[in-house]
Amino acid sequence: MALPFFKKGKDKAPPLARKPALAPAPAAETPQTETLLTMDMGGSGIVVEETSGAPQSPVDEAAILYASGQSETAERMLQGMLATGDHRAWHMLFDLYCVQTREKEFEQLALDYAMRFETSPPVWQKIGCNGAAKAQQAQATSLELPSLLDKTASAALREGIGATAKNTAVRIDFSRIAMIDESGADECARILAAARKAKRKLQVSGVETLIALLQDLNRATHSRTVHWLLLLELYQTLGLQENFEDLAVDYAVRFEVSPPSWSEVQAAEVVQAAPAEPLDDALRLSGEITPANDAALQQLSGYAATHGEVLVDLSQVTRIDYGSVSQFISVLMQCLGSGKPITLRGHNALIHELFRVMGIDQLAHLIPRHPA
Repeated sequence: MALPFFKKGKDKAPPLARKPALAPAPAAETPQTETLLTMDMGGSGIVVEETSGAPQSPVDEAAILYASGQSETAERMLQGMLATGDHRAWHMLFDLYCVQTREKEFEQLALDYAMRFETSPPVWQKIGCNGAAKAQQAQATSLELPSLLDKTASAALREGIGATAKNTAVRIDFSRIAMIDESGADECARILAAARKAKRKLQVSGVETLIALLQDLNRATHSRTVHWLLLLELYQTLGLQENFEDLAVDYAVRFEVSPPSWSEVQAAEVVQAAPAEPLDDALRLSGEITPANDAALQQLSGYAATHGEVLVDLSQVTRIDYGSVSQFISVLMQCLGSGKPITLRGHNALIHELFRVMGIDQLAHLIPRHPA
């Protein structure tokens, strides 16, 4: 089996066209790579052919530009390729916006994607954390409510918010709630209302779980007003005015009393609940992998030396610098030479296309964030 490999001395990106073409390479054209070295890896049956790794299409070029730290140029190139309908360009741009935490641009691109392809676009998800985001996360106080929202759980929520400095965000995780009693619903509604009036900065996760549970309770024949009031307060806290007003009308009809009034306040930020810890023994890398920050490659080498199977999670890696690719490949080659299977998973579309250009897809099993 012959595998393309790339010259280790090439730490700089190959020269790129001054005016990059925006049309994809013809489908019938097969990328031609210059063979620089052929190496037989003993009895493994693997033959490695070292190649130049020059870009053969606009997608290749955009991937190398991004890997070389030229994200603005890569972005312009990818935007120019959207009209071609190449899904790879769309996913690369989606992930670029995720890496740069540009949610507004992501949402606009998602609308364009849905209209163009008549299918659901990718969901917004931050990839990695820049310094400001890390600082913000460190400053947030996290409060996780238990499966039963009762008076005791609500009291703990009140104490947690009260013990947090007023300029610090409070993150409330509702995802575990499975039951709500009347006293808990009443207390929770009062606490959220007080936090809103005090202009506390709230971050909420798993709130859709609590909303769905309250909606079920409110549809019951003998529903309680406290459950309706908690749902109204949740809509107010989240800034969902239309949902609030629709429910307020139903509340007035159902209980023949005036509902609470809507007030204009800063809505809470909806964030993703912390993912459950995976059960496998994967090496999880994050941030950028660059020649100046090669700790990740050292971790990979150490991990590979102590594991029979190399499983690497790259879901929080934002970029692999072009100058680090040869070292990355060297580590993978050592694993192959030892007969160890390699799986790289969760990487963003920009990294995936770089892996493809550099032939890493022939050294390892790739499970990208956006499956083909």
